[in-house]
Amino acid sequence: MAYIRTIAESEATGELARLYKRVGNPDGTVDNVMKVHSLNPASLRTHFQMYQAAMHEPSPLSRVEREMVAVVVSRLNGCQYCLRHHRAGLIRLLPRERRDLADALADDNPGELDDRENAMISYAKKLTTAPMEMTEQDIAAMRDAGLDDRAILDLTQCVGYFCYVNRVVTGLGVKLGAGEGPPGQWPT
Repeated sequence: MAYIRTIAESEATGELARLYKRVGNPDGTVDNVMKVHSLNPASLRTHFQMYQAAMHEPSPLSRVEREMVAVVVSRLNGCQYCLRHHRAGLIRLLPRERRDLADALADDNPGELDDRENAMISYAKKLTTAPMEMTEQDIAAMRDAGLDDRAILDLTQCVGYFCYVNRVVTGLGVKLGAGEGPPGQWPT
């Protein structure tokens, strides 16, 4: 499950038990990416809030666009756990005729993207792999592709969140567990 000790759902009490109910899957299980924080409930709470803000709160970015970024950033960071989860989530959200895009992004061969998607993916790649090279021109390219400043902020938050979670997962050896829902199943 992970390189460190975690607390099982059946052993959680107090604040941790309440958080497990909040972040858990409909069947009562808690994904290992969240369970790895069980020794520090404040960390779990903060992680979940960041996840919600990056992926589920209202935004000028669609859920599909955010899942695309999740796949690209997780691939670049070598995080198979997040790559599998978010590739599956992207497949679930894409219209049938575009579902091959999830595999293409996971393989770094995205094929045809529209101008907005291409700009977002290029920005996500650069911010993930060369953050010190970011310039105002990178923001201008996003605006040229039709993203407003709120969308650019939300995109940057999404990239930053996945750089964070990819390092937590890989640094602590988090693996998909038998008790987890199928990748990409939750939350809806």
